[in-house]
Amino acid sequence: MAESFAQPILSNHQLTKLKEHKYASINNAFLDPYMNHFWLWLVQRVPAWIHPNTLTVGGLVVNALTTLILIYYSPDAKTPAPTWTYFLCGLGIFIYQTLDALDGKHARRTNTSSPLGELFDHGCDALSTMLVTVGVCVTVNLGTDIWWLCFYAFSAEAVFYLAHWQTYVTGTLQFGKFDVTELQFACIFCHLLSTVGGAEFWTAPLPVVNVMPQTFTIWFMVIGVLGSVFLKASIILKGGPGRNGSAVGNMSILSPLFPLAFVLYSAYYVFTRSPETVAEHPLLFVFAFGVVMSKITDRLVIAHMTQNEMKLLDSAYIVPLVMMGRIYWGAFPWIPDHIFLWALLLHASVDIAVYCVRTCTQIRDHLNIRVFSMSPVPSTAAQNRNNAWNQSPSKRGGGGIPARINVGGSSRATPSSPLSARAPIQR
Repeated sequence: MAESFAQPILSNHQLTKLKEHKYASINNAFLDPYMNHFWLWLVQRVPAWIHPNTLTVGGLVVNALTTLILIYYSPDAKTPAPTWTYFLCGLGIFIYQTLDALDGKHARRTNTSSPLGELFDHGCDALSTMLVTVGVCVTVNLGTDIWWLCFYAFSAEAVFYLAHWQTYVTGTLQFGKFDVTELQFACIFCHLLSTVGGAEFWTAPLPVVNVMPQTFTIWFMVIGVLGSVFLKASIILKGGPGRNGSAVGNMSILSPLFPLAFVLYSAYYVFTRSPETVAEHPLLFVFAFGVVMSKITDRLVIAHMTQNEMKLLDSAYIVPLVMMGRIYWGAFPWIPDHIFLWALLLHASVDIAVYCVRTCTQIRDHLNIRVFSMSPVPSTAAQNRNNAWNQSPSKRGGGGIPARINVGGSSRATPSSPLSARAPIQR
């Protein structure tokens, strides 16, 4: 829809801008300076043969496995799960947080930083945001109120999208006093409370105040979401450093609006027109649209890194459009709505996987780097000799298969200070 297999995802102009891209951030987080001592100690113990992208993907995998185990025992987000699953989910967040902090430091340590590493980092974060959010919904027992469960899940993903929209406009990723690290520890704390008190802890009124902990959590969430949206929206609307207040590279500051509005509206439409289906399969609903949200966030990150406006259309919109049309016209009444949710989740998962593989392969080939291997890069002269040998008449006539040289390099600039928790470098 937005791209086809007949043409590459990124244009030559985008690839050129990507190669010139430099990561920039402003970190005012409260906990990062303290956690940085632990992260710097730990990164020195990471074997040099492990690629930074392996750490990034490893954190995502751990987070996904621990969250899915919790969901297996509580698929409706209100059935009490074994207490060890809450602890495991909290541990998974901590491991993900640690590996996410180590990948950039390990990249600088091994001189393997690249724009592809930054894309890996943010792409995995987009999916992990959904996973962490769903895990908290289950542990806080939000399945007892589907409206708040969906509000929390989509608000968290929208705020993450807004953070990168802000970066798209200003060129700098900004962390506030209470940001990613602090929120992750708050989520871990929720899991620990369920580990000690069980799922019933969240719906039992507290002494004296006679208010459920779940209610406190909801209001904390609402205040945090509203504050984040107001802050990030105000920064976006101020404009960027481009001509007439446009974004970096003179891009329109409003081009990321339509993808976000479409996904949120389509989810809202299904939620309001098919409430029974959402009530019976709340986590399926959140996962299905959450993966679509992750896809458009990945596209926004790439748009920022390549200084290119986001396209209006995307292949991820196909099933949401079909599902909305089916509900509106009452088509295929014999097919249950949750089957369409499964179709949406399957299509969105395959779509984002294909998009990421194709994009990463294209970037890898353009930057001439490796994705997961730390093997040394052949010199240009040696590569030219190998290419000439592979193309020689005797080689071609011998019936051999020319080897594809999958080389990798380093375009990573070492920052002036490796002690920053989230230093403005390419990862």
